[in-house]
Amino acid sequence: MITTNKNGFVLPLVLVVVALMAAGAGYALTRGMAELQANVHNQDYQLSILTGKNALAILQAELEKDVNYSGTNGKQTDENGGFYEIRVFKTADHLRYVEVKSEYHDYQKNFSGAIELQPDLTAEPGGQIVKFNWKMLGGV
Repeated sequence: MITTNKNGFVLPLVLVVVALMAAGAGYALTRGMAELQANVHNQDYQLSILTGKNALAILQAELEKDVNYSGTNGKQTDENGGFYEIRVFKTADHLRYVEVKSEYHDYQKNFSGAIELQPDLTAEPGGQIVKFNWKMLGGV
């Protein structure tokens, strides 16, 4: 007659199940943290673009107030926490070439464009923007 000892098989089985559950939870936590970090990086990238677009709007407003606006002197703080810098180059009486640099945390974006102005003779030194062609340059 063969007798087998069945005492004690529950504890190793429970330990294996707990180990598998811990490994699964660790994987899920690691995966979740990676997703969260990727979302934070994407948000920072999008905010660097938004900072540049805000700077372009500021540029438009300043040029309509004064056609001789030449840009910012160094970096300016944006309302969303980023920084921007505007440079305006006068290529003709009614044409301007503009460069805008924006940054938010580790991300930087560059924009450039050409602006055609129509001076407002009744409200000197102001003017009206007739055409504004801009583009976002480069990568991250």
